[in-house]
Amino acid sequence: MLEGGAKRAIVAGVDLTAMGRRVAERARIIAEEHRAPLVLVHVIESVGEAFIDPGLARLLRERQTRQADELAVWCRERSDVEVQLVVAKGSPSWELAGWGKTSELLVMGSSTIDAFTVGPTARRVAVMAPTHTLLVRRQPRVSYRRIVVAVDFSEASRVAVETAMRMFPHAEITVLFSLPTRFDPMLAEAGLFAEELAASRATRLEAAEDRMAEFVHVWDADLRTTVADGPPLETIDEVVRRRGADLVVAASRGATATRMVLLGTVAEGLLEAAPCDVLVARVPSAFRRP
Repeated sequence: MLEGGAKRAIVAGVDLTAMGRRVAERARIIAEEHRAPLVLVHVIESVGEAFIDPGLARLLRERQTRQADELAVWCRERSDVEVQLVVAKGSPSWELAGWGKTSELLVMGSSTIDAFTVGPTARRVAVMAPTHTLLVRRQPRVSYRRIVVAVDFSEASRVAVETAMRMFPHAEITVLFSLPTRFDPMLAEAGLFAEELAASRATRLEAAEDRMAEFVHVWDADLRTTVADGPPLETIDEVVRRRGADLVVAASRGATATRMVLLGTVAEGLLEAAPCDVLVARVPSAFRRP
C-alpha cells in the first residue's frame, strides 16, 4: 500500500513522443503494483508568443488532444487499474508540479531529445513538486529489481531509504554512502604527509562502516550496504553500473543543506548524470513568506 494506506494517484506527465509512452508504461507498472489509480497528464502550451493564427492554434490543440487520447487508450488496454487522462493548458512544469499536491508520485521523462540528459521541464518539476518525482530514462520492461539509495546518514536520507522500501518492496536495495574527498587537499595544505592522509582516510572509512551499520539497523529488512571512497556522483555511478541497478534514489536535500533548500547538489547531479532512472524522494523544505 502507499503512504497511510490511501490510494493516492500515480501521475505521469506525458508528451506525444516515444518518451511519453515510456513514461506512461513505467507509471502503469508502479500503479498496478500498488493498486493505485493512474493519471496521465498532457499539457498543451500556449502558442501566442509564436503569433500563430488562432485557427492553426485550434488545429494544433485538436491534434494534440487526439494523440493524447490515443496514448490513454493504449495504456488502458495494458492496465488493470483505473487510467484517467487530463489534458491541461498552460506551463508544463507548473501544471505538473501542481499535481504533486495530491499525488503519491510524479513520473516524468528525462528529455524528449536525449534520454540521458535532463530537459528543463523535468528539472523544474523535480525542484518544485511537493511529492516524490521519478525521472524515467530507460525503456521499462518489468518492475524495478535492483535499487541503489544514496545516503549521507542524515534524517533526510532516511526518507530516501524508506521511500524506496515502501514503493518497491520486492526490489534488492543497496544503501550507499560515499566518503567525500573534498577535505583531503585542505588537510594536505595544513601539513599532513601522504602517509598521514592515507591513515586518516582509512580511519574515516572504518568509522563510516560503523555508522552505516547503525544507520540501517533501525529497519528490519534485508538491505545491502556499501561504503565507497570518493565523490558521491562518481561512486554512485560506479555502484549502479557494477550492481546493474535500474533505479537510483536520493533525498531532495542532504545533511549539508538547510531546510530552505528545494533540491540538493547530489539529487540535482543525479538528474543529469545517473545512467539509470532517478527517484528524488521529497523531503519537505521550510520556506515561509516574510
